[in-house]
Amino acid sequence: MGLNLEKLLGSLGMISSAGKLVYGEKLLEQIRNNKIKIVLTTSDMGKAQLKKINDKSTFYNVRIINNLFDSETLNKAIGRKNVKSIGVSDENFVKLLLKNIE
Repeated sequence: MGLNLEKLLGSLGMISSAGKLVYGEKLLEQIRNNKIKIVLTTSDMGKAQLKKINDKSTFYNVRIINNLFDSETLNKAIGRKNVKSIGVSDENFVKLLLKNIE
């Protein structure tokens, strides 16, 4: 089926409204505590931060998908500013996201 960006961004907005989206300082902490099921990063994220999140996700066996969209697109979808990476903490929402990605 492939990537359906419009549905994916709509799903992210819904996940954000449901309070199941984690970003910022809490993201690494939640990955460490095995609360995050999947991590999405933006294409314009800094290399050092990207490496940090990729390394942490890999170490704790959290699926990570990089470069699906830029931060402007992500921020518009979730109603935030200056967010470059997000984590989803609910398994059912992860299934919804993957349906729109794969």
